[in-house]
Parts: sequence; C-alpha cells; structure tokens
Amino acid sequence: MSNNVEETAFRLFFSCPFSQACWQLLGIHWDFAGEFFFQMMKQAKQQFHHSFMEIFITAAWQIRKQRNNFIFDRRRPSLESWKRLFSEEARLQACRLCEDRRHEFLLCIDSLP
Repeated sequence: MSNNVEETAFRLFFSCPFSQACWQLLGIHWDFAGEFFFQMMKQAKQQFHHSFMEIFITAAWQIRKQRNNFIFDRRRPSLESWKRLFSEEARLQACRLCEDRRHEFLLCIDSLP
C-alpha cells in the first residue's frame, strides 16, 4: 500500500502485494489473464471449491478494514492481524450456514497456516 499509486478497487482487493499475500494464505489464486472480472472470479471459484463466496467476502471485507486502518489510524496493514480478524469473522459467519456447509467451512478456516 504505497504512496503515489492510484488506488482502484481492483488493486486494493487483488493486485496490491498485501491483498495478494492474503489470498495466497487462503489458497485462492487469481488469473489476471482473463478479459473480465467475472471470468477471474469463476475460475478461482472452480479451483477453490469449498464455500468460495463466504471465504471471498469475509477475506475482502478484512482487506478493506486493514486499508481503512491505514487511512484513518496510520496503522500499517498486518498479515497476522488480517488472519486473526478473518478467522474471527469467518467463525461468526459460520453460524448462519447449514450444518453440512458449516463443517466444511470451519475445516477450511482451521487449515489456515
């Protein structure tokens, strides 16, 4: 998250080094070669398999919160902080899933390094 770089939503969530490290930690790989954003999402979903949208939304929300902390509080983004907050939020989100999906979802969360 360096200065003098235009901050677009795509850069914030997909191509900045911090967000790439977050996605890598989750095992979600983005193919930037496609022409359309939706192609990129579809391909990542097919490769990731389990509870993709829940994981994606929770991860993106925590990336945004890290960015807000930087803008408003001058706190540098931290992968450790992101991982902890992602895990906490994901566990809360798991409560709204049916039992079968909840188990799969929590296994994915628990497998984070």
